[in-house]
Amino acid sequence: MKIRTAAVIDVEACVQLAESRRALYETFEPRFWRRAENAAEMSRLWFTHLFAKADVLALVAERDGQVRGFLVAQPTPSPPVYDPGGRTALIDDFVVEPADWQTAGVALLADARDRLRADGYAQIVVVGARLDAEKTRLLQASDLSLASTWWTAAV
Repeated sequence: MKIRTAAVIDVEACVQLAESRRALYETFEPRFWRRAENAAEMSRLWFTHLFAKADVLALVAERDGQVRGFLVAQPTPSPPVYDPGGRTALIDDFVVEPADWQTAGVALLADARDRLRADGYAQIVVVGARLDAEKTRLLQASDLSLASTWWTAAV
């Protein structure tokens, strides 16, 4: 599994991976994770923007010339009432082909942590759905701890 910096040429593969994961997430919590009609197009624009930003870490996992997963880490401020000991990177976009979490997922997360640590980050915060068992297993096995939950309801 090869991990490399994401480029504009990877946008379409990342959009396809994200759309597939969004469809799954929508089954978990249909209101919160409901896909917008233009979600794929918005993702194309967003990933193109992120992959070009100097302060964003965007990686892809590639095997045999095929993108098998991607991870995007962005700097995010910690709430002023907490001090994690340094900068925080938010990993909101972290998607891997279902069969590749133990290869591509592990490699992406390890590489990101190494790069972020070298850049002086103190912590990562990874977003995932409560019912995403594959991703949750990977995060637990990678020594991440559950720090927060969000609850949702119609109003």
